[in-house]
Amino acid sequence: MERELFPAAAKHPVYDELSVSFENPATDPLGYDHVEGKLYCGRDAVELQFKVRDRAFRKTPATVVPFDYAEVEKVEYHAKWFRPKVLVFQSRCPGKLDGFPGAAVGRVELRVIEESRRDAAKVAELIRYKQSEAFVAESESRLARLRETDG
Repeated sequence: MERELFPAAAKHPVYDELSVSFENPATDPLGYDHVEGKLYCGRDAVELQFKVRDRAFRKTPATVVPFDYAEVEKVEYHAKWFRPKVLVFQSRCPGKLDGFPGAAVGRVELRVIEESRRDAAKVAELIRYKQSEAFVAESESRLARLRETDG
């Protein structure tokens, strides 16, 4: 009989990079503040990439807002029946989300498109994992500095 080395890892694989596409509909009848983009979880940071459609014939450049994993407070995925699937992204730095329509005190709600729903369910787990890695690395560097000053 053969034993698995990492049985939990086989059931829940950890991904290095993941992205979730979203599209928030316009907030008024004229079509202002329609937002589309993606939340990209990279190896070192999270990026919120979005484009706002203000007017029908004016193109605006895409905005990229980088977040360290330590700056992310909470990510939750809400998938209820007959409701839009929403990824709630909350940051410890509310000023970074000032340009995002509908942002409230460092919190945005992203309506996940159908093609990204499977990845959206994995994002919260990935961010918690990356935050724990960052915490361990920061703790080890602090411990190394303490050892250097004592020794």
